[in-house]
Amino acid sequence: MGSSTLKFIHCADLHLDSPFSGLSETSAALAGFLRGATFSAFKNAVDCALRSRADFFLISGDVYDGEDRSVRAQLFFLEQLKRLSDAGIPSFTVHGNHDPLSGWELDRDLPPLAYRFGAEIESVPLTVKGERVGTVHGCSFPVRDVDENLALRFAGRRTEGVNIALLHCNVGGRKGHENYAPCSLDDLRAAGMDYWALGHVHGAEVLSHDPLVVYPGNLQGRHIGETGKKGVFSATLGSGGALPGGRGGVEFVPCDVVRWRKDALSIEGMQRDEELFAAFERMKEGARHDAGGRPVIVRATVAGRGKLSALLRRPGFISGAGGLAETLNQSEERRSDFVYIESIRDDTASPFDLEALGSGNHFVGDFLKEASAFEHRGNLKEGLLEVLAAKGIKEKLPREVFERVDAFSNEEIAALLRRGTSLALAGLLEGEDDE
Repeated sequence: MGSSTLKFIHCADLHLDSPFSGLSETSAALAGFLRGATFSAFKNAVDCALRSRADFFLISGDVYDGEDRSVRAQLFFLEQLKRLSDAGIPSFTVHGNHDPLSGWELDRDLPPLAYRFGAEIESVPLTVKGERVGTVHGCSFPVRDVDENLALRFAGRRTEGVNIALLHCNVGGRKGHENYAPCSLDDLRAAGMDYWALGHVHGAEVLSHDPLVVYPGNLQGRHIGETGKKGVFSATLGSGGALPGGRGGVEFVPCDVVRWRKDALSIEGMQRDEELFAAFERMKEGARHDAGGRPVIVRATVAGRGKLSALLRRPGFISGAGGLAETLNQSEERRSDFVYIESIRDDTASPFDLEALGSGNHFVGDFLKEASAFEHRGNLKEGLLEVLAAKGIKEKLPREVFERVDAFSNEEIAALLRRGTSLALAGLLEGEDDE
């Protein structure tokens, strides 16, 4: 192809038919929409390839959410590969820890231009418009747990033309992801590839530009830990491996159909409940605008010190039937760009001046000093158990309570302490702020 430019789409971590986490009380309509979100996101990725007339399409693992992949997910995946094949776009797929080759699958042939890599490193000719332009290298996980540095197997495999490698792996021990097929960036660079199409990490990231080492992230966020835009990288390379200037290029293209978001508002200065409702409406409209017409699922935190803290503490005000969250969601049910409040966390405090109260020589001051000293003692988990024992409560609590306490971090216990202090203080000073 001489000095022509190659265009391709790189995606990973489709997790087709994945259940959405953290939404136990959704409407039937919302539940149905969410179940189809991973499918719609992958269709959007294929649409992107067709629209941009990509030369080929890369899928870097975790096509399915589990080894026992559903019939629906398998047939849908083959249907999308066929769309690519029918348009003359070759596709190359590796499998990762969620969908290893050991998993169950239907006895179906892949479309003519679709290639799936096996458990050993394979080097497949890359042909574009009838001309050999390079090689695509890759391997799939044979089983879920792969702790070998698979990147080392790619050494010495470079051929003439552009060289692209597909690998599901954890580069540099990225936190929040199991350390499957661990490797370093130096390991990848040493193989002499022009583009490393990686999968496994769910956040989009370009680790290197020379050579290009890229995580596109997952196609669709599935829980509150996967906020923000999700999609593919649209990539370009010269047929010799690089564009003029020595680099290829990548552009992120969103493909998700619903977004997850964390938002916060403050009650500082608010005097009436209508101000709180107005603030939530502004939050929703901001989320709707930022998502560009996509639906959004929001986890909201209400913080700050103010009069409305007492309102938020009323039993049933935030959650439950007829509560704040349900009321805010009710107006969204028929909108295609709905903003659904997944949960509301109350992190507010009463409007009292804690610093002034804590310095006083009275019962409330002593109480606040004790609470502050406890928070700054260090090991809060150990301290909590000591208090329970000293009060004769520890031996009366069921085992499940201790398991829950043991799972808490120091930060979580500190947050509970501050919340309990605020509630106790409000009780002690009830009516004081109205005098």
